[in-house]
Order: sequence, then structure tokens, then C-alpha cells
Amino acid sequence: MIIRLILDLEDHFTMNINDEMPILVILRDLLYSGDWRNMKKDFENISELYEQIEMLEEIEQKIAPLSEVIYEPIVWTEVVEFLEKYGLDPENMSHVTSDGLYELAIEYADKNQTDIAKDILKYATKVDKNYAPAYELYGSLLLEEGDVEGAIKYLNRSIEIDPWLVQSYSMLGEAYYNMGKYEEAIEYWEKEITISPSNTFTYFMLADAYTKIGDIEKAVEVLEKFRLNSENSIIALFELAELYGKLGNEAKAKEYESLLMEVDPQKDPNGVEIWAKVHLRKGNYEKVISTVENILNSNSEAKHLTLVLAVAYAKTNQMEKARKVIEELKEDNFWYLYGKKEFFDELLTQDEKELCGIN
Repeated sequence: MIIRLILDLEDHFTMNINDEMPILVILRDLLYSGDWRNMKKDFENISELYEQIEMLEEIEQKIAPLSEVIYEPIVWTEVVEFLEKYGLDPENMSHVTSDGLYELAIEYADKNQTDIAKDILKYATKVDKNYAPAYELYGSLLLEEGDVEGAIKYLNRSIEIDPWLVQSYSMLGEAYYNMGKYEEAIEYWEKEITISPSNTFTYFMLADAYTKIGDIEKAVEVLEKFRLNSENSIIALFELAELYGKLGNEAKAKEYESLLMEVDPQKDPNGVEIWAKVHLRKGNYEKVISTVENILNSNSEAKHLTLVLAVAYAKTNQMEKARKVIEELKEDNFWYLYGKKEFFDELLTQDEKELCGIN
């Protein structure tokens, strides 16, 4: 179609716009980081597309920038069809980059369109065979699908290219851990926290892996290192108390349990349930009720903590409140409640469980 654009009384700007022009804008953003100049270098031998690119440049110069508004969403199959139609291949496109492809793959992966995401990443590695993030993401997708061997291959390739790619070490550790190869998991997680000491979750997984191979002292060392920057971490204090107990160091175990009980759980939301469990074991039911009720009043997303309240209510003979909590959990989150069977078995008698509706 022909669109006549009038810029002023004397100047009439006219050009032919066809259905392929939006694809050219997509390619500019996807493969050339928005740079028309580099894109034209790769399209010099395709005269019809080269002319259209120059027209699009002129539109931006005389009217307005061409952004993703004119083409979103990007449909990868349409991009591939266009590239194949004109015989465009990474081998003859020397100015392309993989950054835009990587971002597009993430978008598809976030929408659970994994196969398309993997196709995009394969193309990204054709564009740049040393683009480490593409191998890392591809490996992570394979890991989610259960292809552990394939995931390990791609993740290892990513750190061969970029030894500072922290996420790859994390996922390699996870892959080996899930295979029961704890020593290999330890190797990668140790490298991860060396590069990125702030990755909190890895310290706990690393300590667990050391525990799995019977090296309790090393597990303690890892969590003590973590506490240098997170002194009042409830989870770390709890784990250390357990580990020192296994080592037969009861004095140290009691020390860490005491420290845990003194921590304000509102300053460590991830540890509230553990903090409450320790206090429930000690019979501090009223303290648990008061603290957890305050947390729930200020944070509506902490409803899972009502389970703790149910136990505390039952232990203080407030069975009606306990039953109400249990009934609400049955309706809203039955499987979470079911998964906490050991929690109830440890803290409530059979009679107490029956009275508050736990079968």
C-alpha cells in the first residue's frame, strides 16, 4: 500500500510500505541492537531489502523512531520464514549479535514455550558460537525437562567460555546433587560462592551436600562462613545447632539454639516457621501466638504461618481457634497442610490432633 505523509505545506514525503517492513524493524532490534548501519552492511547484496531499510531509516529521521510498538509480539516462526525466504544465514551475516535473541528466548521460556525458546538459543549459538549465556539458558531448560546429561553438557560449555557465569555453577551443582553425586555438586557450589559470596541459598545446599557425604565439620565451616555476613539468620542458626549436635558438641548446639530464640523473627521472614518450631518445643506457646499474630496482621501473604498458630492454639487449649485454622488450610492449601504431617506429629498428641481436626 502507499501512505502519503505530509510534513509541511511544501514538502510531501511518500513511500511504499509493505507487510515485510515490520520484520525488518524486528531484525534490526533482534540481531543488530537497533543499529541500521550494521544491518545495512549485511543486506547490501539484497537490493529490495536494502532499499526498504533505507526507507525505514528515513521514516525515523523525518517522522518518529520505530520501536517495538509497531511489531510486538515477536513471532519467531515468522522471523525464521523471512530469513529462509531471503537466504539469510548467520554465516553470511557478519554484523549480527546474540543479545536480542537471548532476551527473546527468555520471554518464550517465561511463557513455558520451551521448544521455541530452545530453537532461538540454537540460532543464537550459530550467530555467536561463544555466546555463553545462550548455553547457560539452554542447559537450564534441559535441566527443567529432566535431561540432566544434556544440561551438564551445555552448562559446562557455558563456563568454558565464561568462567564467571555464576548461574551455571549453581545449576551444575543442582544437577549433580539430584543425581546423588554430592562430591561433584560440592565442587561447583564451592566455585559459585567463591565467585559470588552473596548467593545465600547455595551455602545451605553446599552444607547439605557435605552432610550427605558425612563431612559434618565441613558443613559447619560453610555455615559459619555464611554467618559472617548474616549473623542472625534463623535458618543458619538452626542448621548449626543441629550439626553441632551431630558432632556431639552439646554446648555449642545449645548456644546456637539460644541465639536463635533471641532473634526477632520479623527481621528474618524466611525463618519464622523454624523460630516458632523451636519455641513450641520449649513450651513458649504464648510468645509464638503473640509474635505470629502480629506478623499475620502486618503481612497478608504470610498465611502459611497460621499452621504454627494452630499448634500453639491447641497447646493452650484454644481448640475452636485451632479447628478454624485447620479448616481454612484444608480449603485453601490442602497439600501444604498434608505435607506438614511430621510437624504435627512431633508437636501434638493424638488427642490434640483429633480435637483440632487433623486426621
